[in-house]
Amino acid sequence: MANSVKNVESKKHTGAKTMGIVFGIILAIIIAATAVVFILTKPVDDKSDKAVYVGGLLSSQSIEYKDASSKGLESNPIIKIMQIVWKGVDKDDKKNHAEQTPPSKITKVKDIKYLDTGNPYHMLDVFYPEGELPSEGLPVIIDIHGGGWMYATKDLNEYYCMELASKGYTVFSISYRLVPDVTVNEQIQDCASALKWISENMKSYPANPSSVMLTGDSAGGQLALYEAVLNQSPELREIFNTEATNLNIKALLLTSPVAYMKNGGMYSVYTKPLWGKDYKQKATYNYMDLSEIIEYADNMPPAIFVTSSGDNLAHDQTVTAYNLFQERGIESQLIDYGEYKGEKLKHVFSVLDPFSEPSQEVITEALDFYQKALLK
Repeated sequence: MANSVKNVESKKHTGAKTMGIVFGIILAIIIAATAVVFILTKPVDDKSDKAVYVGGLLSSQSIEYKDASSKGLESNPIIKIMQIVWKGVDKDDKKNHAEQTPPSKITKVKDIKYLDTGNPYHMLDVFYPEGELPSEGLPVIIDIHGGGWMYATKDLNEYYCMELASKGYTVFSISYRLVPDVTVNEQIQDCASALKWISENMKSYPANPSSVMLTGDSAGGQLALYEAVLNQSPELREIFNTEATNLNIKALLLTSPVAYMKNGGMYSVYTKPLWGKDYKQKATYNYMDLSEIIEYADNMPPAIFVTSSGDNLAHDQTVTAYNLFQERGIESQLIDYGEYKGEKLKHVFSVLDPFSEPSQEVITEALDFYQKALLK
């Protein structure tokens, strides 16, 4: 009997010891993972050659990157993980660029300040063909890059914009601040400021102010949609605290726009907090999806939507946005690209690889759509 009691007690001690070891291992893993995340997401001086344009990862002695509106976002675990993900994407995009050859004979005017803040995100570029140009200027395209609201600058889409310019257009390409330094609302404000600057300074470039197409891909597609709606709605401009841009937008080119940030399925776990830690208490809470703002636009310009069968990020959202335009009687077209030589084309393929055959098909069709819109 005594031996039985001893055996039971021994098993209890062994079990407790095992549990202690397991908890110790788990704690060690958590501590190690936290340390790795901290190291990988530590801000780097913006003058360093190791600087990466991912939100929250730049530091400076002279520039205040962080806006008060985004307080608390930098500690959101999803955002911390996505900062690491976007750093990886940056490496892939740079490799992709290195393998491409942009068109020649394109005039480039780089790093123009649209806001005099000293912030490198408050800049834009202009591209147009070299040679003799029409006195009235070329039709205008304004591009807003993607990057999940957390990554990249205008430079990500430089080759895409140069390719558009080579077709006979003056192309403006804009940067904007990134989450978690700011929220999506401040990004909308930045884009509105850039569009206002373009409207007021277009005459300094070979640009026809009566012919403007606004384009954006992924997160940039969402921002382009919002700018198009806000361009028509003083009421929404007051809610989002933006100025009128006074742009005469004739058409929209929307490549895989992520236009449903509150009711966008599983991705909403990531996209909702991008509006701020307290997004539910903000005035913008009821305007986080395209379906919640479209009713404020009585005269939306014609829009061409682009997606692909391999677009795992925004295919369904793009189709949903297109269907909404159709339901509201807004002139619109959908390019839903299938397979090319047996391969499914990825998210925003026509922007990140504009020189491929399927991308050229999409660009040609989109520009034809724009030209038809100008005739109306």
